[in-house]
Amino acid sequence: MIQSLLIIKEVKNMSTKEQLSKLPDDKVKKGLLKLILKNVDVSEENYQKSFKETYKVNLDVCGVKGYQIYEPDKYISKDGESLEDSDVTLMFKDIDHIRGLLQGENIDIEMGRNSKNVVLLNRKNLFMSTRMGTDERNAQVLMAKLPIFDPILKNFGTSRLVRPLRDGPEFISPVEKGEIESLMKKMLSEAVDITDEAYKKNFQGQVLTVNWDIDGKIASQIFEETGYNYVFGKNTENADITIMIKNPEYAKRFLQQIPTNYAPGLDSDENLLIYIKIPVLSIQFKNPDDTVYSLARLPFFRSVIQKSDSGLPTEEKKEEKKDERENYMRTIPVNLPLGEYENVVVPYKVFEHFINKASNIVLRTCPCRERWDCKNHDVSLGCMFMGDDTKNMALSPDEGYVATKEQALEHLKNAMADGLVPLIGRNVAEAEDGHGIRDTGKFFGGCFCCECCCIGVKTRQYVAPSSMGGGDSGKLEGWEMKVDYEKCDGCETCINTCPYNLRIIIDGKSSVDPAHCVGCGRCVDVCPNGAISIDIEDPEYIDKLITKLESVADVTDQTINN
Repeated sequence: MIQSLLIIKEVKNMSTKEQLSKLPDDKVKKGLLKLILKNVDVSEENYQKSFKETYKVNLDVCGVKGYQIYEPDKYISKDGESLEDSDVTLMFKDIDHIRGLLQGENIDIEMGRNSKNVVLLNRKNLFMSTRMGTDERNAQVLMAKLPIFDPILKNFGTSRLVRPLRDGPEFISPVEKGEIESLMKKMLSEAVDITDEAYKKNFQGQVLTVNWDIDGKIASQIFEETGYNYVFGKNTENADITIMIKNPEYAKRFLQQIPTNYAPGLDSDENLLIYIKIPVLSIQFKNPDDTVYSLARLPFFRSVIQKSDSGLPTEEKKEEKKDERENYMRTIPVNLPLGEYENVVVPYKVFEHFINKASNIVLRTCPCRERWDCKNHDVSLGCMFMGDDTKNMALSPDEGYVATKEQALEHLKNAMADGLVPLIGRNVAEAEDGHGIRDTGKFFGGCFCCECCCIGVKTRQYVAPSSMGGGDSGKLEGWEMKVDYEKCDGCETCINTCPYNLRIIIDGKSSVDPAHCVGCGRCVDVCPNGAISIDIEDPEYIDKLITKLESVADVTDQTINN
């Protein structure tokens, strides 16, 4: 597959990086289209696996059109024209993104769908940064108390993937002289109603000081249970939180409460950053049930959907600090009895262990099922997060809540009864990229995955062995999935049930690549002949799994240990 570096090298042959930045827009558009349309090797093994049937692609690079036809034994491309009946249309929408892509910039991309079910890839522009006056609180939790942040927190407080994306930020008139100052004063004077029950609850027994720095204009606010005060033109010393916006257009959008796509993030000093998502690529499928992961088979597409971090080897490129934190998530086989757990479903036993020890438990709706409008499973049977770090999550009431241990166990029972596959462990990106809170080793997650919507399932279907938990390249150690070939009659029930599309029929018998199989156990449950089984190699593997999971994340109350 063509990677970012290969694309960039070809552009470098066309011009130097400096020359590329000065090229007219039309040449840049045509340059990208030419690189995308270039010939591919149809004899390559990946090509042969990917295109057993004809697949048609329309391309629109900011108005410059072309198409591709992938056939099992032939590849056809043409610029200047479009197909009437393409399987997918890819429309590049942002010339700055194209230049950055070709120049090898590290472009952070997020994905979602708009209200018309069109997939959108978005780059993130910095909108707001925060600075905390104390490390005892989280910026999201404090911002959730401020009425002006209600629309933003509903955008990013629980998941960047859930809510439908807009096609792009709504147009606003240019920022006029003195306008930011006027809007700030209006915001400060109309900020709160101290008689409101929500205000009283948010600031009961608490004083919150907020500093603002918007396009060089400063102000401060003091929120407390019995009153509210503000000062324009002055900051307070040692404020609980300082909020900074440098871009005046983004500031105007925020102060006027114009709906916008937002995303959270963290900087190297653990300050909360908020980004505005700018759509750069739209993807329209003929079949609305297709997912963006199906495009991973296209020779050029991985360089588009992933960060362009290959780049040109320039002196100014900084070496990124390696994150040493360990990601470890594992799928637990459903309905597997074993040893002392002979009469207990193993996934329940593992989850129960951590639920009983957890200092805080958050239950939330499933972002994957919400995103894909799941027809087969209830969206309420979603994620479970545990540990002290989850206390920093800002949740809107319709998406999640802090749960009791009894509620968590009931949630677990319902999810398993619904046939969902349990996934448990630590994924740093879940906390920091998905929820905008720092993972300090006290953020532990559990997912309940379905075959139709789960992002981990979808990535494995097209990009195996990719997964949600770093290092998860297969099943748990300690057991093996086996097929009794005398019982197997090749009925393909297991093939139709495997959520990862990994089972195949070889010589009339069921088979699976053990390097890619995660061992969810769905095939064991559905085989009508009892031909598939799990052979236990290590009877202590469940206890070892619990020990391993405890080594990557601590869910206990840390105030007791300090």
